[in-house]
Amino acid sequence: MSLSLSTNMSILFTDHVHEFRRLRAEFWNTPGVHEELKAYEACDNDHEYKILKGLVPKPLVGRVTNDFGPAWQKSDTFFTDFPTHNVPQRVLSSTEHSHIICNVACHDTRLYSSDVDPSSSDKTAAAGMSYMHLLVIPSSKVYNAVSHLNPDLITEMKTHFWDFWVRDDSINKINRAIHDAMERRYAEVADAYQRNDNSTAPRRLAHLDAVMEECRISAVNFANTLRATRNSVDVVYGFHSHPHHSVGHLHMHVLLADPLFRTNSTLAHDRKTLSFEAVEHVLGAEEAESKSYGIRHC
Repeated sequence: MSLSLSTNMSILFTDHVHEFRRLRAEFWNTPGVHEELKAYEACDNDHEYKILKGLVPKPLVGRVTNDFGPAWQKSDTFFTDFPTHNVPQRVLSSTEHSHIICNVACHDTRLYSSDVDPSSSDKTAAAGMSYMHLLVIPSSKVYNAVSHLNPDLITEMKTHFWDFWVRDDSINKINRAIHDAMERRYAEVADAYQRNDNSTAPRRLAHLDAVMEECRISAVNFANTLRATRNSVDVVYGFHSHPHHSVGHLHMHVLLADPLFRTNSTLAHDRKTLSFEAVEHVLGAEEAESKSYGIRHC
């Protein structure tokens, strides 16, 4: 299953529908999944989670990260109660039902390459999928598209994004969030150099600074291009379905499909990205079928 963000996603609509249905069937046929999902939704911190993926890592349970918000609980994910665990600037827009946030990862793979990453390993797959890589997340606790039953929520998430997109301040907010993610990555790498080996830190920092200068220049160009082309850029929406997701909280990826905006971004996750249209179609069809049998989904 492959998704080319540079190609109209509707071309792959049928394939995505089949794949999403297959993943949903696999999920719901997993022994014990109903009980585990109920525990997750009830914030049961005593349950031993063996099926659901993308919860807060065990070493972080009971700790406060980012020097902000309450300590993480066992049933939490990094998107659980997002505004309470993050500084206000991380939330670009909110409604009663959803939040728009920027991907925490920097968009530029050059800051994750083996010559820059503190581990000297290729971590480019950890970068964002395009210059603009936003996420729309529900404010309620919803695990994943494969576990979700009501299409109204994802429709609201998409509507929320468009309402935000047409606001006068949206592009400046987006560009600022992207800039902040890039600068956080720089600081993270520089700090790691100092902690890991002071003898090699000066040499590695000099190289990092040179790479970062190139990243900043290209980011400014992307930002200016986005401002100039907002009304004509191709925005796509997609989901990473269980078990191919990273965070165990429903989130819709919002990306710029134009290859220009993906020049320095990762393509590693295109394969697992299922289109919004396919997910909406499957959920809507299942809801219609349930209603015809008098079954109501919450």
